[in-house]
Amino acid sequence: MRPIEVPLVVLSGERRQTLFARPLPGHDDASRFRAMGPLRALGTLASTQTGFLLERAPDFRGPVADLCRAAAAQYVKGHADGFREWLGDRAASLDQDLVRRAGLLPASGAERLMVPLIYLNHMWRQGDPNADVATGPSRMPEPLGSFLGPAAGAVGMVPRFNQILMTMLAFELDGVRGGAELSHRDVAAVDRMRPAFWLNEGDRSELELYQAFYAVEAFGVPLYGWGCHALECAAADDRAGGARALRMVQAVIRNIYMITKRLIPRIDADEFRRIQVTCGWVGDEVTGVASGYQLPFMLMLDSLFHVNYSHPGVIAARANNLRFVPEDWKAFFRMVYDARPALRTWVHESGDGPLAEAYRSCTELFTLFRNMHRHLGGQVLKGGTTTGRVFDSAAANYEQFMSEMAGLVDDTAATGDVSHPAAPDSPAAAASRGVHS
Repeated sequence: MRPIEVPLVVLSGERRQTLFARPLPGHDDASRFRAMGPLRALGTLASTQTGFLLERAPDFRGPVADLCRAAAAQYVKGHADGFREWLGDRAASLDQDLVRRAGLLPASGAERLMVPLIYLNHMWRQGDPNADVATGPSRMPEPLGSFLGPAAGAVGMVPRFNQILMTMLAFELDGVRGGAELSHRDVAAVDRMRPAFWLNEGDRSELELYQAFYAVEAFGVPLYGWGCHALECAAADDRAGGARALRMVQAVIRNIYMITKRLIPRIDADEFRRIQVTCGWVGDEVTGVASGYQLPFMLMLDSLFHVNYSHPGVIAARANNLRFVPEDWKAFFRMVYDARPALRTWVHESGDGPLAEAYRSCTELFTLFRNMHRHLGGQVLKGGTTTGRVFDSAAANYEQFMSEMAGLVDDTAATGDVSHPAAPDSPAAAASRGVHS
């Protein structure tokens, strides 16, 4: 089935050239975004053609990127001691002035450099992708060891493998040179996307795992403009405009549903578990960090439709995952959630039939999407002991995932009941997303 062509909402404003940025002292992005309004605020973080993805194709060149590519081919051999000896020797041959020269990079260059650094750090710590997940302290050989922390601090990024890094920073597109300006047609050509760096060099299942997450953001680009337009229609009580905006949102959700329904079953469960088990750590914790909870598309839908999480495991997972999301993204989605009137409240109070139909078409398909995720994700996870978190048995892992996703499906379905206005989150759920209740 072909994707529905969804028009793009033209965004104004100057978008910054990085995804991450250190928050300025005393800077309240949430208040600033509220004053700007949804569409103008969106234009500072996203672009018309690429949404929250980069506006230019990532361009990975230089000694660290080259080392990371070579390291992946060694890492996949599955010999931890030999790999670490190899990487230590190669790191020692790097220019010892690397740290000073990296400090002179512009913000976009520093952020780009963090991508291979984080992949290298991950491979160094794990050593062998077939081994149980590594725990305990770890430090890369010099000069990389002295470089990672300060570089991450300068960029404003947690220096750990995560979904935003994997999906939104570490991609390449066949036929598109690094640094080229991207169109929506470019980013939506999902079959041309490949990871810039690998954890399982050249593996087809790893490629399809990356493509499945990337497709959500690539096909999700129109969501942000139309979702913000719907909020502005609500504020102006423009019911015809709001119904049209929501029909566009529904078309976007439908496209995401169809592409992920096609891609997820192609992911080999054993290969997925081999990647995922080593990706779930922060410091000395084992946690779920490569997760859809971090993607702007999911954050936008949850905020736009006031999905109030009720399952304790889901609340905890989101709180953990949002540590990896840029602070001003969180402030933006908090503004979307806090917008008044909330879409559900507006639909409830308006009594407008076409508006209610357009609204429910979104929430019903969003619920269907989450139900599909629960079913297909459960099939991929079955037999493994981790979803990023580590469980004592495969059965416990599967049961927890299915329980959490069932709660999330119910929470999403509840947003379609327009006989009542939107209700605020519970204090625990609000805290997990940074929303002021």
